[in-house]
Amino acid sequence: MMLLPRRLIPSIPELVAFEAVARHQNFSAAAEELCLTQGAISKQVRNMEITLGVSLFDRRRKRLVLTRQAQSILPSVTSILEQIAGTTYRVLSYGSGENTINLHMFSSFSSRWLVPRLPRLFKKHPKLRINVKTVFESFNFEGTGCDVAVHYGAPVWPGGYLHHLFDETLIAVCSPAYKAEMRLQSAADLQRAQLIQLTTRPALWEYWFEHMEIDMASSFKGHVFDQFNAAVEAAVAGVGVALVPAIFVERELEDGSLCIAVPGKIRSRGSYYVVTPVEKSHDPVVNMFIRWICSECSEYSDEIIPVHTAAHFNDYEALRS
Repeated sequence: MMLLPRRLIPSIPELVAFEAVARHQNFSAAAEELCLTQGAISKQVRNMEITLGVSLFDRRRKRLVLTRQAQSILPSVTSILEQIAGTTYRVLSYGSGENTINLHMFSSFSSRWLVPRLPRLFKKHPKLRINVKTVFESFNFEGTGCDVAVHYGAPVWPGGYLHHLFDETLIAVCSPAYKAEMRLQSAADLQRAQLIQLTTRPALWEYWFEHMEIDMASSFKGHVFDQFNAAVEAAVAGVGVALVPAIFVERELEDGSLCIAVPGKIRSRGSYYVVTPVEKSHDPVVNMFIRWICSECSEYSDEIIPVHTAAHFNDYEALRS
């Protein structure tokens, strides 16, 4: 890529001053925010105008107004400064990068399974630092900086080593009050309940009713949410019955805010895996984390109904949750 000569590119201080003045539409307020004098701010903006050869602000009736040129470049300047701030933050938070692991996983697994177990990890490895990034679909390791990912689905990941964590168990849950109100005792009773639906797993309830051998004509009807986190919260609030992976409601089942709506738990076709790029498979910090997360998963050995092989189940093997 061919860049303009440096003399034609405004400096970072000039961009910072311009963005602050544009946001406040006031030189004094911008100067106060940046802990500079009004004269210093005016000079930075003037230097930028000279560099670009345009006027950036007009004064109209004692009010500061952005020119057309300033309005056209402001979004790009704001984006550039946000990128610089984000990069700076990552460098500051990573430190030297030693004993730091970059984790990529979907939000429900992160908040409902990983985070509650982090104190145990840090107690064993107090110098470890983690950076967790939420992902919403499958991705390629190249250029991501990812050290470890958590994957749901089939044991396939190009360029990665996979370690099986556990199979996914699905259970129907609701609030105790909703269970009592709807007099839920068996799977057939769900025909009179509100079924909480999930856009990323649209065939989930149909799959479950097939296992229960119940002909449910309205298995796709109900209140719709786009993530497991929201579906769980809706169930806690008494909106209806949610069909969720058991690992995502451990806390709520323990504290009593949720209960098993009706008996019956089944294994979904997908499983959870921890994945690391091939080139990082010998990294001692990465391997330490993999050993730890695998040990945390050793508790999941409940007997559950065997997986159904219905072809439509392929519709919801997406990573998004």
